[in-house]
Amino acid sequence: MRKLKFLVHWIPLALSIVALPLAASAYYLGITHSDTIIYEQGSLDSEEAADVAARALADAQAANETASTILSLLEGGSVLITLIVGAVAIVFTLNLRDLREDLEAQANANQEKIESTLRSREAELALLTEQVRTLANESRQQIERLTTTINEQLEEARNRAERSFRVLTLQMLAEQQVRARNYDTAISQLREAYELEQDNLSTNYLLGYLYVIKRQFEEALFYLRRALERDPEFAPALAALGLALRRLGDQEEDIVRRNQLWAEAELNLTKALNLEPGMLDADGESYFGTLGGLYRRQHRYTDAAFAYDQAVKVTPKSSYPIGNLAVLYTYLGRREEASELFARVEHLVRGIIEDNPGDYWARFDLAQSLLIQGKLEEAFAQYQDIITRKPPLSAYRSALSTLEFLAESPHEIVGMQDVLTLLRDVINN
Repeated sequence: MRKLKFLVHWIPLALSIVALPLAASAYYLGITHSDTIIYEQGSLDSEEAADVAARALADAQAANETASTILSLLEGGSVLITLIVGAVAIVFTLNLRDLREDLEAQANANQEKIESTLRSREAELALLTEQVRTLANESRQQIERLTTTINEQLEEARNRAERSFRVLTLQMLAEQQVRARNYDTAISQLREAYELEQDNLSTNYLLGYLYVIKRQFEEALFYLRRALERDPEFAPALAALGLALRRLGDQEEDIVRRNQLWAEAELNLTKALNLEPGMLDADGESYFGTLGGLYRRQHRYTDAAFAYDQAVKVTPKSSYPIGNLAVLYTYLGRREEASELFARVEHLVRGIIEDNPGDYWARFDLAQSLLIQGKLEEAFAQYQDIITRKPPLSAYRSALSTLEFLAESPHEIVGMQDVLTLLRDVINN
C-alpha cells in the first residue's frame, strides 16, 4: 500500500515533465512558421506573383500542417493536463483519504489510549476502593477486638480488684485472730484468701507461719516456699522458713537428716537477718533468738551467746533473749552474769504479766528465773498458775527443752528435777 502511495505521489510530477517539452515544441513550431513576407503592390510581375502565390499556398499548407501539429500537441497537452489534473485530483483524493484515515487512526489510537487510561484509572480506583474497604473492615474489626479486649481487661481488673480487696480484708481479720491466738480461725480465713489469690505473697507467708505455730511443718514449708517463689528476698518468709526447718530438725531422730535441716535453717535465718536485722516474729521477738536456739542445739555456744546478745539489742525490753542468754551463761558456769540477767528477766516479766496476765510465755520466763534464783515456792506457784491457763503443748515443750538444757549445767539447780517431772506429766497426760 505504501508503494502505491509512493507512485501516486510521483505521477503528477512525471506528467508535468512530459507535458513541458510538448508545450515548448508547439511554441517553437509556431514561431518558426509564422514568418510572413509582405510585398508592396505593383512590385511583382505576373510570374513572380504566381510564384509567390504558389509559395504562399505552400506556406499556407505548411502553416496548416503546423497548426494541425500544434493543435495535436495542444490536444495532447490538454489530455496531459487533464491527466495531470485527474492525477492531482486522484492524489488529492488519496491524500485526503489517507489523511482522514491517519486522522481517524490517530483519533482511534487516542481514543483507545484514553479508554485504556480510563480503564487503568478505573482499575486503580477500584483497587484503591477495595483496599480502603478492606482497611476499613480491618480497622473496624481491630476496633471491635480492641474494645472487646479492653472490656475484658476492665472486667478482669474489676474482678481482680474485688478479689484483692476481699483478700486484704481476710488478711486483716486473720491478723486480729493471730493477736488473739485464735490460730484455727486465722488459718480458715487465710485459706479462703488463698483460694482467691493463690500467688499472694502475704497470704502464703501468713499461712506458712501459722502452720509453724501449729507444728504442721510440711504445710508450713509448702506455703513459705510459695511465698519465696514470688519474692526470694522476702525476709519474713525466709526467717519463718528457717524457724520451721529448725523445729523440724529438732524432732528428727536421724542425725544426718537433722543436721541437714538445721543447716538449711541456719542458711535461711542468716539470710533473713542480713536483709533485715531488726525483724521480729509474730510474738514480737527477734529472730536472732531463734538463731541462738539453733546454735545452742548444735553446741555452738559462742555463736549462740552472740546471737542472743544481738536479740537483746533488738528487743531490750523482752525477757525471751535475756532469759536465754542467762540460761546459756548458767550452762557455761558464768553464774554471776547469769544471776544478773535472771534478776533482770524477773523484773521485766512481772511488768508484762501485770499488763497482760494471760501471757503464758512471760509466766514461763518468770517461773524459770525464780527457779534458777532459788525462789522455789514462787517458781512452783507460777508453774501451777500456767497449768490452770492451759497453754498449748508447744509452749510446754519449749519450756521443758530449756530446763533440760539447764539440768546439764555444771552446777546443780535445786528443784530442777521436780519441775521437769511436773512438765513431763502435763505433756504426757
